[in-house]
Formats: sequence, structure tokens, C-alpha cells
Amino acid sequence: MARTRREAVAWPTVLRELRVVEVTDVSATTRRVRLTGEQLREFPVSGGTAAAFRSTGFDDHVKLLVPMEGQERPPLPVQGPDRLEWGGAGGRPVAKDYTPRRFVPTDDGGLLDLDFVLHEGGFAAGWARRTKPGDPAWIVGPTRSLRLPEGVDRIVMVADETALPAVGRFLDEWTASVAVDIIVDVPSPASIQQLPERAGVSLTWVHGAEAWFDAVASLPWPAVPTFCWVAGEAGAVRRVRRFLSDERAVPRDCLDATGYWRR
Repeated sequence: MARTRREAVAWPTVLRELRVVEVTDVSATTRRVRLTGEQLREFPVSGGTAAAFRSTGFDDHVKLLVPMEGQERPPLPVQGPDRLEWGGAGGRPVAKDYTPRRFVPTDDGGLLDLDFVLHEGGFAAGWARRTKPGDPAWIVGPTRSLRLPEGVDRIVMVADETALPAVGRFLDEWTASVAVDIIVDVPSPASIQQLPERAGVSLTWVHGAEAWFDAVASLPWPAVPTFCWVAGEAGAVRRVRRFLSDERAVPRDCLDATGYWRR
């Protein structure tokens, strides 16, 4: 059986130099950094033209290339027409994966929102704390997008705070009529975000990994084809994935579980 029935669409690998235009806090623990730049469109590179920014999956990822504190820029790969050469500018940069929370094309390139959980000690979180409008930023990707599977009558999404950008984007773009149950773990009520309300979508906020698991275990489970998407801390994700596989008999190709971080 295939690992997932989600159809994949591949995009060229492109390095883009952008700039920060806005920094806002969307909750007590999440900061949004808005990026813009002409390189969100097609632009010339050595040997050809780099493709415009594309992202069609709710859980796509870009790599943010993070300068260390005190650095003006990280060591950057060299861009060719359809690939990157890494390590040619003084080493590889620190690169962290983030879901594009929102992308709006514009005549001068576009607006790209990235959300950061402001935990202590993270390279990217540290960058988000100190960055300001006018600062440069570099991203790579997405290199592929995954479409939602067809032939399901229900979707279950289980996310912690780090996966909220994907949940928010899913709700922004949701137009289908199948039932959706979403369970999100955040540290406290101050971390709850305002998200779009959609017909047929149930959204439950919990606090803590045990409450997260208990909420999943207590979900009604009608005998209909169900796609499950789980993302968050790796150990908690493994526990939920095992439960859905063993106790709810969710087929492997309808169970998409990803550890975004580790304790």
C-alpha cells in the first residue's frame, strides 16, 4: 500500500531573497512575519530563469535560512535554473522548515506570511524575536505540494501549536462539504488564535499532551472513510498515530503523521 494517497506536485527548488515588511503577534506565543520581494515572481538566474513561488498544499514547507545573531546574512547556496549548490559560500546555513501561513500574489511579487512559536532557544524563534521591517530574509521552496485525498467522507486533524499555520491555512482555503474534526493543543487560552469558522468543521482547543490524546480517543468514530492528519511534538504524534492505526483501523495511506519537533 502506498504511504499516502495524497497526490504530490513537484516545484523547482529556488532560493529567494525577500524582505520583512511587517511583524505582528497573533497570540501570546506566536509571531507572524510578513515577507515580500520581487523574487516571489520569476527572476533571472545564471543559466536561465527561476520559477515563481508556488504553494498549493495546506501543509507545504519552505526552508527559512537563518542568519546567526550578529550576522548580516547566512551562507547561501548558489542558484541554478532548477537546483541549488549548497556549501559553496562558507558552509551550510541554519535552515528551518515553516508552513506558508498565507501567500497573496501582487504585481510587485507577493506577500508571504510565516508564523513562529516564540519558544526559548530556537534559532528561527530568536530571529523572529529580533527581526524588523526592512530586514532581509531568505527562503527555499516549497519543493512540492500534497493535495488532499479524494474518496473520503471525513477528515480528522490533530495539531499542536507548531502546526497551527497548516490548520489555519486549511481553514482559510476549505470549501468541501465533508465533516472535519480538528483538535489543537496550545499552552494556555492566551495562545488560542482566531481562525475561520467553516460549516461542518468542529474545532476543539486543549492544553497539554494528555488532554490532546484524550480528546482524540473520545472522538466519535463513524464507519466512513476517514483521512487523519497529525502534526506536532514527535513523541505525542507517535502515540496518536499508534492509537489511530491500532484502535481506529485507519489505513496507512489515510494516516499522515509528522513529528515537527522533539522535546
